[in-house]
Amino acid sequence: MHIAEFQEFGFEYEVQFKKDLSPAEQEAWMEQFLTAAVLPRGLALGGWVREGFITAHPSGSATEDDRKAVEDWLTKNVPDATIRVSELKDAWYVQD
Repeated sequence: MHIAEFQEFGFEYEVQFKKDLSPAEQEAWMEQFLTAAVLPRGLALGGWVREGFITAHPSGSATEDDRKAVEDWLTKNVPDATIRVSELKDAWYVQD
């Protein structure tokens, strides 16, 4: 069970692009997102271009600083999209 000191936190993201991206554009965007915003902070991502869940890697919790950094990167680097980044939530028991 992942409770108390074993609890791990992460956050969801959603990106609604104003135009559809080709498969090549999606891959390029994900590569940029991963190398600039996710991996340097020691985070892992499950998902793809439009939505996903981010938490610490290999274990532990994403922090509020991590969440804010990813939100800031998305807002700055995808200005023509609607961005939503959730608050931190339990990575093992995600509920809407």
